[in-house]
Amino acid sequence: MEKIGKYRVLKRIGSGGNGCVYIVLDDRIGKKWAMKEMAKVNKGGRDGLFVLKGLDHPAIPRIVEELEDEYFIYEVMDYVEGVTLKEYARTGGIKSVRQLLWICTEISGIIAYLHGQEPPVIFRDVKPDNFIVTADGNIKLIDFDIAVLGEQNGSMPLGTKGYAAPEQHLGICSMATDVYSLGVTIAELARSTQPSRGIGQIYEKKLLENIIKVADKASKSDAAQRHRDAGEVVADLARLGWMDKIVTPAAAAVTLLVLAVILAVSIGSIYTDAYSSLAGKRARSSLEASRETADRIMSRLSVDSKSDVKEDLATFYAQIMEAERLSGKMEAEFAKEIREEMILYYELAGSSSTSASERNEYYRKAIAEILAAMENAEPGEISFLCMKAANLSRIIGDTGSAEMLYARFLAEEGPSEEEKISAWTSVIAMRLFEERNIDTAGEALSEVMKIPGAEKNTMLITFRDIIEDRR
Repeated sequence: MEKIGKYRVLKRIGSGGNGCVYIVLDDRIGKKWAMKEMAKVNKGGRDGLFVLKGLDHPAIPRIVEELEDEYFIYEVMDYVEGVTLKEYARTGGIKSVRQLLWICTEISGIIAYLHGQEPPVIFRDVKPDNFIVTADGNIKLIDFDIAVLGEQNGSMPLGTKGYAAPEQHLGICSMATDVYSLGVTIAELARSTQPSRGIGQIYEKKLLENIIKVADKASKSDAAQRHRDAGEVVADLARLGWMDKIVTPAAAAVTLLVLAVILAVSIGSIYTDAYSSLAGKRARSSLEASRETADRIMSRLSVDSKSDVKEDLATFYAQIMEAERLSGKMEAEFAKEIREEMILYYELAGSSSTSASERNEYYRKAIAEILAAMENAEPGEISFLCMKAANLSRIIGDTGSAEMLYARFLAEEGPSEEEKISAWTSVIAMRLFEERNIDTAGEALSEVMKIPGAEKNTMLITFRDIIEDRR
């Protein structure tokens, strides 16, 4: 087995753009740790670990040691063993609404601790997959890769689709964006929880409704209408917990009788209202289900690029089509969401294709949808869509379209200097290796070197050496 310092590597448990994560063993004390390996050139990947070093909370892993060699930095931290909260809920781990309330209060409290720091820590990726339920029933928060200190405007649009707030896709990260993701997470957990049977069922149904109301407020599209931070979410949930302590079975029985009378009197109007809103609710439900299916596909592809996801892709497509069919005269925002899901479908279908021709066909459809989306996109969204379409065009070998899209991206006012350097890097690589044109690659290199910070970019330095060698 490979050793890194005094630690014996047992297995790799994750990998991504910011590095690999391993389970390692300190043989001297027989204790397992998690170790994150990061290339020294990947300075951005260390931001989240820098944040993590300043935290002290029982639900947050501690960094205990840092090692390095010529090429890599290794951060050794607590190894959190258990199942994700998503899997825990999916397999029926949440047995009652009262347990749901406790879990929601716990996870909100962890995020509230982050928001209470000075400056506040913005986690940016609150979702059930990033909470671990341990064997003793405690909940831990993991994966601080994209966490940052302080609220920011104009940052990279990171986060998980379906959980990230609308403004997060425009480069805004704040306590309000974490609150949105927390609200989506609570709503997802609530959907997997069934009220217990018996005389207390009516009360549990009411408690579940109130938890969903808290989640709905937290996940408002308008940030101004949400809780200001996770501490306010905790406060709302705590009020529900206080009510839980004073409700007795006798009170629940009275509630049952009263509700039965109300139901008998108003059944006609309830049925009419439900029928009129059913299609809209089913459309929204289909779209939400499609997002869960997409997450499942992406999760499988992230650990196994050859994973067979044909059945899930078929389900994903059917859910998008069902949402579109039921939506009738869609509001512009809902139509936009459906288009985003369709773009993602074509991207995932292309990524999992076994032949280049099939992959290219899916990517062409994705590009067409992206170009259509750009016609009605907000200014801050256009640059993101440009880059996505440019990268897909490059993959299918359409370097002409890729060049035009990269040029449009670079002409936008939204991208940061770092993002522009990244785009120019793609242009140089394309001209150098795909078009095999040293002269035009050199011209692009001259342009990017005008951007502050470009002279320190290791990839650009490598390209410069290659261009000079070949001239």
